[in-house]
Amino acid sequence: MKKLLMLLVAVCICSQASAGLVPRFRFGVKAGMDYQTTNFKFSDVLSSNYKFDLKSNTGWYGGIQGDMTWGIFGVHPELIYSHNSFDISGLGDKIKSNRLHMPILAQIRVLGILAIQAGPNFLLMTNTGGEMDGVKWSIKNPTMGYSVGAEVKIWKLAISARYNGAFKQSQVIGIETGKDKVEDIQIGLGYYF
Repeated sequence: MKKLLMLLVAVCICSQASAGLVPRFRFGVKAGMDYQTTNFKFSDVLSSNYKFDLKSNTGWYGGIQGDMTWGIFGVHPELIYSHNSFDISGLGDKIKSNRLHMPILAQIRVLGILAIQAGPNFLLMTNTGGEMDGVKWSIKNPTMGYSVGAEVKIWKLAISARYNGAFKQSQVIGIETGKDKVEDIQIGLGYYF
């Protein structure tokens, strides 16, 4: 009787897995290039003594990723640390930007190897700022944005491209400019264990 019961359980699990009802879970790592964009002009919000702008720069990112799929549909969570900088035109200096992203993306698989992904991107930590003439200032990013991208998965390797956008403007020294959004484009390589 025990053997018959175990055989029935095994058949049920196998049939559910083949029907796509039991999720398939994979865990991996990823890293790549992070290009942050901004068109922020300090002269828009500060006094006329400060005439310089931020210019985008290329940085890097790395982190862990998960992939839970039911047939062609799935959920793709990540925890990504990104490091970047902005060149300050007019001063010849740089601002460092460190952020911790947690995107939770819905995905649909197309053509077997291509996954289209979209969903919310939560910023758990952001550290961007500096000091000028004894005055400390910072760029505060919104705590939630969105991510849209695609990932090609071949065997255990994955090549991804993603745009991380913001719903709201960033704030500089507590002033919301109405123009600036710090957003980024990420291109990278991942490996699933």
